[in-house]
Amino acid sequence: MLKTPFRISGLWPALLLWTLGAALPAGAAQENQAVIALLKSAIEEFSAGRPEQAASALERGLRIEPNNAILWHYLGQTRLHQGHYQEAGSLAAKSNTLIGDNDALRARNVWLIAAARQAAGQNRSPSASDGGQAALQQRLDEETERRRQAEAEVAALRGRLEQAQCTTTSQAPIPSGTPGQSRPERSPADMQDAALGLAHDRSAPSVPTSHWPPAGKCRIWFPDRPPGQQPPPGDCRTLKRQLPVGAWLVGS
Repeated sequence: MLKTPFRISGLWPALLLWTLGAALPAGAAQENQAVIALLKSAIEEFSAGRPEQAASALERGLRIEPNNAILWHYLGQTRLHQGHYQEAGSLAAKSNTLIGDNDALRARNVWLIAAARQAAGQNRSPSASDGGQAALQQRLDEETERRRQAEAEVAALRGRLEQAQCTTTSQAPIPSGTPGQSRPERSPADMQDAALGLAHDRSAPSVPTSHWPPAGKCRIWFPDRPPGQQPPPGDCRTLKRQLPVGAWLVGS
């Protein structure tokens, strides 16, 4: 825990007015008066340099109203001041789950989460200047955008893979084998491998009976090679991991 005073402590008196005013949802007149009194007490304790007492008052308020997003936010600020950065971020995230459409409180939670992460990484109290908040917000927005783009790329790749699997199942003919021996059903993983193998050749190979691997074995088959130049049979699991693009894995 840091011994130096946390530099956003001056925000608490101003935030009290915001909390009891614009940040409260419509119908604040019906807000539990005991909770409001505990919140005021917490802010007074915090301003007097007694964060432990402030946290205690906030926790008592949460026992009365466990779904009060404002109390969770203030408890997060208190933990940030005390140097409990991971807990501060978690409390702000909890506040966001209960916040509804309160954009003002959501913006403060975003700052609190970013400030806790920065402080945890640098092992010091974060700056509460407007410039520092703007920089943290920009970094958070950039990271959110990068994740959104990555998720979109993953979804597109998943769709392409599913399309390739459907095409393989409906169009690929069964390769020839030992008379009376049917080709085994293919698992989803095998279908994925087949889809990759068909990237350059959509027709399945025709394996002569004399070159079909024995029961319990597999072999890698290259459609563009003569039968006598194909790799020898081997363990199916090992060959599956070594399957080149454009080749087929045939056998049990």
